[in-house]
Amino acid sequence: MINLDQPRPAYRIIAAAIADEIRAGRLRPGQRIPSARTIANDVGVSLRTADAVLRTLRDDGLTVSVHGLGTFVAEDADAQAE
Repeated sequence: MINLDQPRPAYRIIAAAIADEIRAGRLRPGQRIPSARTIANDVGVSLRTADAVLRTLRDDGLTVSVHGLGTFVAEDADAQAE
């Protein structure tokens, strides 16, 4: 469960939680991660916030987006997560 009652923007909290899953090996390179719509529905945030989560993970090199297919953990995410 993600605790959004922190003094940080919600998108950063959610992105950090997903990054932690990658670091812990629970999300593996090549594995698809939830869509923005799924994140928004599951966590209870706006679609705009969920889009910011995915953009942050991509900008940090942890994920790659494939148009029409979704967002996946980057093959070199292990190195990026350290």
